[in-house]
Amino acid sequence: MKFKKWMAALLTGTLCMGMMAGCGFTPLNAEEETAEESTAFAGELELILSQKDEYLSYLDQAAKASAEAHGCTLASLDCGGDMDRQLEYVKAAAEGDAGAILVVLADDTRADEVIEAAGGKPVVFVNRIPQDESVLDETHVYVGSDEDKSGTYQGEALVSYFEKQGKDSVNYLLFKGNEGLIHTTKRSEGAIQALEDAGISTNAAEEPVDCGYDRAKAMEQMTLMLANGLEVSGIDCIIANNDAMALGVIEALKQNGVDPSGIAIVGVDGTNAGLQAIRDGEMLATVHQDAVGQASGAVQVAINLAGGADLMEGVSYEQDKDNGSLIWVPFELVTAENVDDFN
Repeated sequence: MKFKKWMAALLTGTLCMGMMAGCGFTPLNAEEETAEESTAFAGELELILSQKDEYLSYLDQAAKASAEAHGCTLASLDCGGDMDRQLEYVKAAAEGDAGAILVVLADDTRADEVIEAAGGKPVVFVNRIPQDESVLDETHVYVGSDEDKSGTYQGEALVSYFEKQGKDSVNYLLFKGNEGLIHTTKRSEGAIQALEDAGISTNAAEEPVDCGYDRAKAMEQMTLMLANGLEVSGIDCIIANNDAMALGVIEALKQNGVDPSGIAIVGVDGTNAGLQAIRDGEMLATVHQDAVGQASGAVQVAINLAGGADLMEGVSYEQDKDNGSLIWVPFELVTAENVDDFN
């Protein structure tokens, strides 16, 4: 079922969240709860986003739908990438009526400040894990995907592609998200390492560029490289830390008369546009990052914390074996072979 149809049904409280499968933003193991089966807590939650980009806009919509299905209200705020503003929003939420605060970190090195600003209110970090995981405990929890795997999945797709061509050396371009964020680092390093581990040597045709996970910036940087004489014929693959940047690169190539299907381009997120690019043969692969799964899982955990229930009540995702404050929503590699499973 399409994401929009799923959202509409969930908003009316008529569809069980755990029955959905195959959408580009649908969880693999969604919580099997309806509004009638929700926990006792039915108060207010607050979601404070780092910024409302394409992916996080889906997550925001899904979180609001999930909260409503559980009989709660959820307000969201966008701090525009400003960590100090995010802390102000957290403090205001803590002083208000929010039973728990969900946070997509603007700066993943400052999670301790978020916890301090929240006072005694429970905090659920979603999508972006704190770099210092020691700040997590029984009332400060992370729900999201394991970034040790995202870049690795990209690299594995590239390995499969190049092994079929008999290539043991490749030239690549890397389009990075915000420098310093842990998921930027892990996605970038993971993809290259997977190629190297498979015996395929790698060479950066240009220095990696920080495009802040932004489609327009990636398009601008790719256009600039071409204007400066980049020989596209010498590029084997383009690795982007998210689908938005991959799509920006693709648009720049097309506007400059270059067929993107001749280059192995990979992204992360599994956005609807990214999935379509795979169908169109313009992207080799993406890594599905489940926005609905992360949102619904985080909302359920927030409800549990706010209502004093067991942390994992109604949560079907995997709790980390070594750190029970980590709850993993799985990544999944998407290629032309399985892209229709996410339609």
